[in-house]
Amino acid sequence: MSRPANAAGFQIHGVLHKLYPHVNAACHTHSKYGKAWSTFAKPLDMINQDVTMFHNEAQAVYPEFGGVVLEEEESHRLGNSLGPNGKLLILRNHGLLTVGQTVDEAAYLFTLAEKSCEIQLQVDAAAAGGLEKKIIEPDAAAYTFKMTSDPEALYHEFQPDYEAELELSNGGFLR
Repeated sequence: MSRPANAAGFQIHGVLHKLYPHVNAACHTHSKYGKAWSTFAKPLDMINQDVTMFHNEAQAVYPEFGGVVLEEEESHRLGNSLGPNGKLLILRNHGLLTVGQTVDEAAYLFTLAEKSCEIQLQVDAAAAGGLEKKIIEPDAAAYTFKMTSDPEALYHEFQPDYEAELELSNGGFLR
């Protein structure tokens, strides 16, 4: 409450809330592996069970990089890239943005996306060394997505992280 809102964040998040009524929260940071993967401007491959939470329309790539988003037109293009079923937006040369019906869902998806980027980079490095990468079949990925991506379940997936932070900070982040 003592600092001004980030203008670019306010612009982008505001558009997401207007475009998608189910979006109550968005998470974005300049995380290490998200920034690294975003340089490829490609969606994540379905290479393990966890990343299937971003199967098909649940992930999108914003293919442009024009610097800090302060113009309304670009924030609308960015928001439209997410799509009505999107949960993860990979921002080229920038990082990751996740959305959810709750802060906990968006936060869990962000940590999952960051870890998925780390794993994708490791798998691709191993594949470049000659190991064969196996992609989960589309039907299996769709089924796993359907069984694991419920907003309430994702809210509960975040609770151990929340409780750990609560304990470690002695509740300091609540003040």
